[in-house]
Amino acid sequence: MLATLCCISTLHAAEKGSLVTDPSDSFSPANHLAGENSPYLLSHAHNPVNWYPWGEEALSKARHEDKPIFLSIGYSACHWCHVMEKESFEDSTVAQFLNDYFVSIKVDREQRPDLDHIYMSFTTAMTGSGGWPMSVFLTPDLKPFFAGTYFPRDDRYGRPGFIRVITELGKTWRDERLSLITSANDIFDQIENRYNRPDEISIIRKTMIDSSARALMRNFDASYGGFGTAPKFPHALELSLFMLYSKRSGDVHFLELAQKALQAMARGGIYDQVGGGFARYSTDKQWLVPHFEKMLYDNALLVPTYADAFLITGDSLYRQIVVESLDFILREMTDSSGGFCSALDADSEGKEGEFYVWTKKEIEELLGSDAEFFCQYYNVTDSGNFEGKSILFVSGNSDKMRTEQSGEGFDSRLSHCRAKLLIARNKRVRPLTDDKVLTSWNGLALTAFCRGYQISGEKRFLEAAIANAQFILGHLNRAQGLTHAYRKGIHFEGAFLEDYAFYIRGLLDLYETDLSADNHRWVESALALTEQAITLFIDDSGAIYLRPDNQRDLVIRPKEESDGAIPSAASYLIQSLLRLGRITDRNDFTQLAEKALRAIAGQIEAYPGGMTSAILALDYYFNDKIEVVIVGESTEATSMARAVWHAYIPNRVLAYSQGNGSALPLFLGRSAPPGKAQGFICRNSTCGLPVSTASELAQQLREL
Repeated sequence: MLATLCCISTLHAAEKGSLVTDPSDSFSPANHLAGENSPYLLSHAHNPVNWYPWGEEALSKARHEDKPIFLSIGYSACHWCHVMEKESFEDSTVAQFLNDYFVSIKVDREQRPDLDHIYMSFTTAMTGSGGWPMSVFLTPDLKPFFAGTYFPRDDRYGRPGFIRVITELGKTWRDERLSLITSANDIFDQIENRYNRPDEISIIRKTMIDSSARALMRNFDASYGGFGTAPKFPHALELSLFMLYSKRSGDVHFLELAQKALQAMARGGIYDQVGGGFARYSTDKQWLVPHFEKMLYDNALLVPTYADAFLITGDSLYRQIVVESLDFILREMTDSSGGFCSALDADSEGKEGEFYVWTKKEIEELLGSDAEFFCQYYNVTDSGNFEGKSILFVSGNSDKMRTEQSGEGFDSRLSHCRAKLLIARNKRVRPLTDDKVLTSWNGLALTAFCRGYQISGEKRFLEAAIANAQFILGHLNRAQGLTHAYRKGIHFEGAFLEDYAFYIRGLLDLYETDLSADNHRWVESALALTEQAITLFIDDSGAIYLRPDNQRDLVIRPKEESDGAIPSAASYLIQSLLRLGRITDRNDFTQLAEKALRAIAGQIEAYPGGMTSAILALDYYFNDKIEVVIVGESTEATSMARAVWHAYIPNRVLAYSQGNGSALPLFLGRSAPPGKAQGFICRNSTCGLPVSTASELAQQLREL
């Protein structure tokens, strides 16, 4: 049926039986999205398409009128979502047809990751690929019968035009409805069976870690760094795994590959050389031309990876990237409440990347005598490298220039020039900011700010982390559970696994970073959220689901074992269960984590290259358990904590107390004299002698 639908000949308005109607009919100035709170949905509120948000009103309308559903899923920073809106959803002919023959529903994928996951599974199964905007056509009982991503209004780019698609689907629904429903039922049964199929094996093996690393290596781009070819995504977790595996195995080649990618990204156009922070992906394999949207989650995931690279190598470039990326988030993606915003659009003034690119003339006017120096270093030319303008990047010629002009003033001169350009750029028309606060992505950012403070000592990063935790726990952790999305005082309710999994991780990182007297509150909050998450999302078999089991608007209860644009929330929760098991001496957490790993063992075995966060959980489960406990209220105790932060020790647990009687089991029988400090290191439940200075502790850490 899908092949038939894809190949149905084009229908014309003049044909007998055509469903195209008169485009001159008038439309309401606002549709059903006008009362929504998502910036993405609000941006479509005045389309002539009679959009509905996902909800009972729209679903009842489809059932009552026996109409198929056109489900369009995207997000605010998506360039091709904007293109499809302008070409099709603002077009009166397209809108009239959709309004007459479909119930059109618009979904923000960030606000409803469960719907996005379910229908992306169908889309990739039907077409072999997925992406956004996602365009799915459903029966009134929510089963897909046709799916795709971006469609141009008219046939081009080798793609069928959206008018042709909706016309043919509308005619088929009218004339061949039974065949469409049968096809939809068949497709649904196949996907449902895949979801519910038991794993073929339930044995977890340490060798799976090796298999995953080797599988990833086969897809590594030896020429330019990173994985695959264009478009090329950062893959932060995979690079972290390479560095971890290099330490575990002693194979330095994995570290070299990770560094190749990290340096190439930091030097390329995917990294904002003026303002810091990473774009979502590179459109070419050289990392030069980015897709200019900036997502909170990309930067939040990359910061810990660069922090690890700094700890391993001592290369100051990695520390610089961490600091600049976090400063970018503070400057451009943080609201007054302490919440972190979701994304910056790729477009401004109607053009992609317009906010970020430069002409040589602009730079000459801004920098005067420093212009040639700056343009030479960042490869700015008269002709440019992107639509007549220049994306700044660092090249081999830049390195040569640095060598020839080496001196203490070189970097300060560059920094001075970048600061001038940043001031000038801030006067331009800014890309739109998706200012909704997603609890899940804020959890990832909380981890990033903790790691940034640990390696840099920049107090503003710790202050931002604490402010964020206070905001999320104080305002978004409500009686009904964690708020998934929040904007302008309005909560978007519903329990989502990713909120719990990512924020629990962030709170545990904050516990290891905040050295105040009441830092135990963070682990206590993480513990409470973990108990809730177990009840909401984990069944008796150890399977971890994205939503609780009482969601009546979902055709399948979704679970996600593999990593996508963000890591698998299930795997993150498994890692936190293992970590909390050590911090709290809760063996039930460890046993549950093991059961959950066994539940996804078949997926790990079958798809080792796509299960990186699960592999990291396996590493946590199988490898050495290191606990560092520091007790005491003194500058030496603080120095001890910094010694731990500055050592690359994967999966270690750090517990710090000023000696205020923490109830955590790790502090049992451990204390320090007044004004002094004591440090304790245990490996696999075997503890060394306590130490009283940071230098002694650092020495023990080096011997691990």
